[in-house]
Amino acid sequence: MATPRVLIVEDELSLARILSFSFQNEGYIVARAEDGVECMNKISTFRPDVVLMDLMMPKLDGLETIRLLRANEAHRDLIIIAVTAKSRPVDRVAALEAGADFFVKKPFQISALLERVGSMLTPRGVS
Repeated sequence: MATPRVLIVEDELSLARILSFSFQNEGYIVARAEDGVECMNKISTFRPDVVLMDLMMPKLDGLETIRLLRANEAHRDLIIIAVTAKSRPVDRVAALEAGADFFVKKPFQISALLERVGSMLTPRGVS
C-alpha cells in the first residue's frame, strides 16, 4: 500500500508545524500550504489523500477552497477535514455543505485527529 499523503492548509505557523511533525511521526508524507491559493497550487503536484483545511485564512478561505476542490473531478474523492476555531452549528453545516468530509474544532487533541484520519483512510486501502 502507498504511504498516505497529507496536505496541511493552515496559516497559523505553530499549529502547522505541530500537525506536520505529528503526521510525519506517524509515517505520513506531509506538505503544507498557508492559504487556499497555495493549496490550489500544490494539490495537483503533491496529490494528497487527505487535506486538513483551516477555514479562516487570508487570500482564499477554506470554504471557497473546498468548493473549488470539489468542483474539480480529479479531487472529488479527496478526504477533506475542516479544522477551525469556529464553533457555531452554522459553521459546521457550511463546511459540510461546501464538501468537507469531517469537521474538527480547535483546540483539538492531535491523537484524536490522527485516529480519525487513519480510520478515514483504511477503507480506501491507504494506510
